[in-house]
Amino acid sequence: MASYYRSKPPACVDDTLAQLRQTAATGRAEPNTIIGFLGELFRSSPQERERLLKAETSNYVKSVDVVSLYRAGLPDEAQKFAADNNLAGLSDRLRAARMPPLDAVTPSSTPADNDLLIGAYMASGNTAHIRRILDNYSSADDGMASDGLRVGFMMSKFGPGLAPKGRDSVMAKVACTKYDCKANQAKFLRVMTLGTAMWSLQSLSAQDEGIKKTLSEFFSRDARLKDLFAAEQAAFGNYMTAIILVSTFQKDRTADQDRTYELMNKSASIYENLGSGREAFEPFQNLNKK
Repeated sequence: MASYYRSKPPACVDDTLAQLRQTAATGRAEPNTIIGFLGELFRSSPQERERLLKAETSNYVKSVDVVSLYRAGLPDEAQKFAADNNLAGLSDRLRAARMPPLDAVTPSSTPADNDLLIGAYMASGNTAHIRRILDNYSSADDGMASDGLRVGFMMSKFGPGLAPKGRDSVMAKVACTKYDCKANQAKFLRVMTLGTAMWSLQSLSAQDEGIKKTLSEFFSRDARLKDLFAAEQAAFGNYMTAIILVSTFQKDRTADQDRTYELMNKSASIYENLGSGREAFEPFQNLNKK
């Protein structure tokens, strides 16, 4: 699906929907990316829309189709398809919720919005969808943008647990406390939306030149974000060095190595607890002075 926009083979869509039917049967389906993909496809290709809607047999995928039609900005078609397939209740709820079409989706504090726009990009190759994901960084203050980048780097390396094996997974808990998520989740969810954006786009950029170029240009053209990105990238590199040394000296170490272990463990802990990169790796400088 990620490369569909290059030649737009119908078989690619058919295979993707077949996989969706299988994952739906296991209860592990997460359809936001496919909804974005189908929404863009339904909007831009009436022929494919007609072919796919007529051929669908799965009740679950039909419900995904209804949502995708709304995301395509085709509410009349969504209501008709829903009525023909005993999904009028779903359509009524979506209409009442005033679900925005893809063109109006601007990610802020909803991580799933990133997936919708990534799916739309996969169907079209239109990098405007990717820029809208990244624009979330433009309006975030320095602290929040830096935390989002850090979460994204950690997700890219260690997955949603945000911690390497053997380290306590504290970053999400610290972010929750820092942004007072119990009183209002919006700021915490925005950090996670920023983080998942960086994680997803960095991963996809390895094989997609359009995303790679858009990602690079976005951070290079904004001096503030360029500096924040460089600082967090350097801090992440230092963190990787620190945990390697901690792992190396965790069990058997000499007296001299004990100091290195303690300093590196302190550095890693500060970083994991969203301390400043400069503060986190000041122990590196102290170590070099010895």
